[in-house]
Amino acid sequence: MDPTVALIYYGTFVLVLGLCVGSFLNVVIWRLPHSGQEVSYQGRTHRLSLAWPPSHCPQCDAPVRWYQNVPVLSWVFLRGRCAACHVPIPIRYPLVELATGSIFAAFYLAYFVGHWQPGFWFPQQDWPALALHLFMIAALLAASAIDADWFIIPLEIPWLMAVVALVAAPLLNHPVIPRLDIGSDGLQMMLARAVIGGVAGLLLANVLLWCKVLPRSFAALAADGPIPPAPTEPMAPLPSVKNNLPLLVGTAGLLAVAMAAWVLTEPRMASLVSVVVALLIFLLGVLPRDASTVDVTDEVEAEINAPGARKEMLYEILFLLFPLVGAAVAAALPLDLAPEPHLERLLGIALGFLAGGGIVWLVRIGGTLGFGREAMGLGDVHLMAGIGAVIGAPLVLMAFFIAPFLGLLWAAVRLVLRRSNVLPYGPWLSLASILSLLIAKPVGQWYLQHMLR
Repeated sequence: MDPTVALIYYGTFVLVLGLCVGSFLNVVIWRLPHSGQEVSYQGRTHRLSLAWPPSHCPQCDAPVRWYQNVPVLSWVFLRGRCAACHVPIPIRYPLVELATGSIFAAFYLAYFVGHWQPGFWFPQQDWPALALHLFMIAALLAASAIDADWFIIPLEIPWLMAVVALVAAPLLNHPVIPRLDIGSDGLQMMLARAVIGGVAGLLLANVLLWCKVLPRSFAALAADGPIPPAPTEPMAPLPSVKNNLPLLVGTAGLLAVAMAAWVLTEPRMASLVSVVVALLIFLLGVLPRDASTVDVTDEVEAEINAPGARKEMLYEILFLLFPLVGAAVAAALPLDLAPEPHLERLLGIALGFLAGGGIVWLVRIGGTLGFGREAMGLGDVHLMAGIGAVIGAPLVLMAFFIAPFLGLLWAAVRLVLRRSNVLPYGPWLSLASILSLLIAKPVGQWYLQHMLR
């Protein structure tokens, strides 16, 4: 197949795949925080899951036919309303679908046309590596939208990312897979042993926590349960299409910017612009709150300012002593590891997991001890650990340092709009991690060349 034809063929497939994944993400975003609740549909009562009940209008219970569930197009042809009762359908649904499809296509172009990542030359042979990153991106989009709504990150999402990374390690020999080279260097060998010891200590600490030998931090808050999710029925009519006009205009303007970039700039820059545009469309879809969304700001502020936060951090420090001591003991052992590729990839994934979760956890502990209020959520710790397992320690650390700049930009917007300054941090960690796939290495090289001279 001609290379140009192959690029178009596979690019179209990735775009359509992204649109379909975006449709599924809408289900995950709405149902995962409510999973396990008893719901009734057409006379049957079961626990809510991603698979049950089937897609239907929450107002009139009319089932959604397959031709009414085509990503983006169905919303347009239905004029943003239910076909049966004509209740408005939130614009979030088509925007999440469009954003996901656009992000998938933009990363395909960024890898195979813009060459932002090494090792991507032919879609026919490099698609498993692209699929790994697209899976992580989809998971982060879901986590971001849920965190934006409820200030929670379902732990199933980062755990699934870590499991997928572990499965990919022995099967996928590609430059995007994190790798810890053992070689003959003494420091690298010591680091490899420390990673093994850290993982062993972390497993032991979790077993002791599960057996209630170690105390759980914020146990009183956990006993009260998480922030109560919204009911599975809308509490009020959703905004009409007319009220969505600014979002539609903004989305059209962003797509025009992306298309102009491909005409006016070279492919490398145009692909980066396309990724940024797609992420902005996603933010347009999930950040504006509508009538179906419960404001949980007061509950979040009460949880953050719960008394005794410094004392609770002592329990988390006790937990962290196990992986820290395990790493120190293992690093000192006279154990030589064979430089086997599969082992090096597993160690690279483990190092990324520990680095991503560890740096956020240290900031959480330090910030809480310093300010006397919970600084960051444990969900952010799990999220960055899962991200680190997929992209490795260098990229996840760079993402951690990029995230505050994105958060500050949004905080400035909230300040201008005179909205609450309580912000979920998960979306900015997620978006920074997605961007780090492209810009982490160039930013790092620029920093080393200009700031450390």
